[in-house]
Amino acid sequence: MTPNIHSHEIELRDIEEALEQALGVVRNVPRDGLTAVEWLEVSARLGELQAQAREASGRMRQALLGSARTAILVYMRAHAGEPVPAAALEGVAGIQAWTRRIRELRTPFGWDVESGTWAADMQKDQYRLVADRLDESAADDDRLATAISGKTSKERVLEYLLHLSPWPVSPQRLERVAGVPTWRQDIQELIGEGWLIRSHEDEPQLAPGFHRLARLED
Repeated sequence: MTPNIHSHEIELRDIEEALEQALGVVRNVPRDGLTAVEWLEVSARLGELQAQAREASGRMRQALLGSARTAILVYMRAHAGEPVPAAALEGVAGIQAWTRRIRELRTPFGWDVESGTWAADMQKDQYRLVADRLDESAADDDRLATAISGKTSKERVLEYLLHLSPWPVSPQRLERVAGVPTWRQDIQELIGEGWLIRSHEDEPQLAPGFHRLARLED
């Protein structure tokens, strides 16, 4: 996916240590004579270590993409039309409450996300994004702009551009989503991090002041 200029050594080390400890716990489980109580203690420790790894993964996701909803959106757009397992989406989100983010993508954002619980050609624990982009008219939908809720102006701008990619977005809507008049600085920082955001200077056919995320990955 998109490159980032920051180091994530701490998060990667935390994930590695948690998984190595989990492997050690499993290797130390006696193969014979294991009691139910002993297994409960093992599974409890594994749950703690998995949570540690997920928390570190969530920190990386936050630094690279922002919210769990944004991360799920990027992943599902990259796999549009394909069934993706629930476990993969939980891993992408880095949180346990990831199913709520799926519901948010459907409403109010308008993404057509199918679930295996009602789609006969998928397993029950799978999801599928039907189309890889919203209709171009979404760029004029006030509901989508007001639904963006990232922690920082840069996160909000990125998520908005990701929802609308590859369609162009007006400067008025970008400022509204950002909530600050310095949203152009956010755009420049995102470009510096590797996001392929185009303006009138890059593509003369774009109206002055408009920007668009040309594609989701290099």
